[in-house]
Amino acid sequence: MLHASQTPTRCEISTEQIRLVCELTADRWQHTISVSTGEKWVDVLTSLEGSPEDESPASPVFQELLLDEKHAQLTEVQLFGRSGKCLYAVAVGMNTETKILDFDVSARFVGAELPARVTSSYAGGDWAVAEKSPPIATEAQSGLRLAILDVPGMPPCEAHWFTTAGLKIGYGDLSGVPTTTGGTTIRWQYQVSWAALS
Repeated sequence: MLHASQTPTRCEISTEQIRLVCELTADRWQHTISVSTGEKWVDVLTSLEGSPEDESPASPVFQELLLDEKHAQLTEVQLFGRSGKCLYAVAVGMNTETKILDFDVSARFVGAELPARVTSSYAGGDWAVAEKSPPIATEAQSGLRLAILDVPGMPPCEAHWFTTAGLKIGYGDLSGVPTTTGGTTIRWQYQVSWAALS
């Protein structure tokens, strides 16, 4: 069964096995994915957030949140924000039928100038990333599985896990991204499956 709740500073969608919590920290929303041990929730991934002074944020910046309970098996959290000349958006859908958390992220840059990188960065877990295209990662303790999806019109997205810097998903090199002088939209998609938890 899918549960959803929201306050001005916290939003949660969960099943008996997995939970996504978005919390307002300072000027932006941070999200955490946790799994249930039956007795308590254990955090597996927490988004790494930067500060307003960052030239290139560690993760997309989200200041607005919308909870959309689509039907009994699917609830979606939509987040929107702005940092510098970039507009960010993400839709995170929790589907109890497929047992997948689906992330569809976009960054819209105004003008032709792009940052050095655009990534979703996370702390937590012990991830093994299979170096294939697209990459697949498995978390050692929880059994969560992360899959990177191909996005039409975009170069292959990357996923890397560093023991000191955490999990990074997105584009560390934007040289292959098609740009225009009016603006450039960069998209990356990934899914977190909890099917192995049942």
